[in-house]
Amino acid sequence: MDELVGRIALTGISRGPFQNAYLGYFIDEKHNGKGYATAAVQICVKNAFNEIGLHRVEAGVMPKNLPSIRVLEKSGFRHEGLAKKYLKINGAWEDHNLFAITAE
Repeated sequence: MDELVGRIALTGISRGPFQNAYLGYFIDEKHNGKGYATAAVQICVKNAFNEIGLHRVEAGVMPKNLPSIRVLEKSGFRHEGLAKKYLKINGAWEDHNLFAITAE
């Protein structure tokens, strides 16, 4: 049976001197820990640099989401800081660790 296990997207693509996009992804809970997110992030970043011509991809992750942080670290992202009250999730403003990777 074919089944959707997650989603990944580059959004807010900026051109000009920035050449940046924001990465967002999720994997259905029953498929966590199978390497799908890591594979998807690595393919998406490769395409962002090689096909789209971006220089930088950013991602934000809630500090308590350790599996997602590990996905980004395994994919070569570096931690750049903490954004306080970054996104409103389920009615609450949540802090996010900010990660990025650049083409070089």
